[in-house]
Amino acid sequence: MIETSVSEATKRAAKWWSDPQSEVPGTQWVEVPGVAENINRRATGDPEIDWISHSAGLLAKSKRPIKALSIGCGFGGIERLLRRRDYCQLIHGIDVAEAAIETARKTAEVEGLQGLTYEVADLNTATFPAETYDVVYAHAALHHVFQLEHLLNQIKQTLKPGGLFVAHEYIGPSQMQFPQNHLYLADVFLKTIPERYRRMRDGRIKQQAARLSLDSMNRSDPSEGIRASEIVPLIASRFEVRHFRYIGGTLLLLLFNEIAGNFTQGDTEIMPLVEALIALDNFLIDNRLLPSYHVYMVCEKTSNPVPMQTRNVLPPAPSIFPTTELEVRFVSPKPSGLITAEPNPFSADLDGAGQTTVSWITYSMSRVEVRVDAPNGLLFARSGPGRFSQVTGQWVRDGTTFYLQNVSDNLPLTAENTIATVTLKPM
Repeated sequence: MIETSVSEATKRAAKWWSDPQSEVPGTQWVEVPGVAENINRRATGDPEIDWISHSAGLLAKSKRPIKALSIGCGFGGIERLLRRRDYCQLIHGIDVAEAAIETARKTAEVEGLQGLTYEVADLNTATFPAETYDVVYAHAALHHVFQLEHLLNQIKQTLKPGGLFVAHEYIGPSQMQFPQNHLYLADVFLKTIPERYRRMRDGRIKQQAARLSLDSMNRSDPSEGIRASEIVPLIASRFEVRHFRYIGGTLLLLLFNEIAGNFTQGDTEIMPLVEALIALDNFLIDNRLLPSYHVYMVCEKTSNPVPMQTRNVLPPAPSIFPTTELEVRFVSPKPSGLITAEPNPFSADLDGAGQTTVSWITYSMSRVEVRVDAPNGLLFARSGPGRFSQVTGQWVRDGTTFYLQNVSDNLPLTAENTIATVTLKPM
């Protein structure tokens, strides 16, 4: 069993990802015809070979049965594919969404697939058994993890010597807070797509790339892209990178999310434009005019404690897909954290007062304080880094705000040192 605990914020994310409709079919950019083949070409050099088949080819040295761990497995698609192709014989999938895990179990049983086991676990706190797996897979999971250092350390220690870590990940702007110049460029090219192809599921016409507020992100899934931009250097500082490819999807994500289902392979009217936009995405990324929002990496467990000290340049990619140097050998992440309240909205009495539980999680800080109604307001709680919670009395009211303050090294209680806030509302 993998040891784990679950925070209130993670429970909210788990509830979101337990819903099969959390990603409605026809809304994701990767569903557009030609995109999957382009991703394969960028990842493996062959439009017919996907990342799973490519990474399996690197497992040839492993003795069967090959034992795999799949983190953030969701509804179990990756594990079933690995078993159908017989790339791995024993696969353990973990995910924080209980309903998704139950669906993965049942689907594997219906398909008669042997060797698949599943477990509910929070990747932020899970502890993995030592030197157990030949390979660990992470597909679109790492960008949902707040405690990335903890998880990557656990992955490294659970791999057997020489074991592989395979990551296929979103590494774009954290919490989908896209830069204005990226959004502007996407808006310009969006207008080249006829309106009938820009119709969204609610009937509205997509007029611009999505601007997702932090409030809306935190209401649905507070883990979405939480530390996405740190994934590559944090992996490279722990593993030997054996295969590295930027697989694009920057302009394409901004253009095609929400409307992907409107495009079909046989539509000769629109497909030339789609193909041109795919080529444009490649061009902008390969010429470093836009960063790649997605990456494919195959890494090896090494006894070297700091791999990038001895290799500060990632393995070369084909010239059409240039790979940039890692500019930083050691990662010193900025102080960051999240504070939430459950319930919020709260139940108020006749005087308008209520009670809630305040939870917070922080890293890269030695001391934090939770203050009420101002950065230097009344002290509610003190803690070190990590995950904590504390119940209020029957005194919170409409508009009561909790401030998570970084007070490491005696930093002052000012707005500049506020890490995050949460404001209470009554039902």
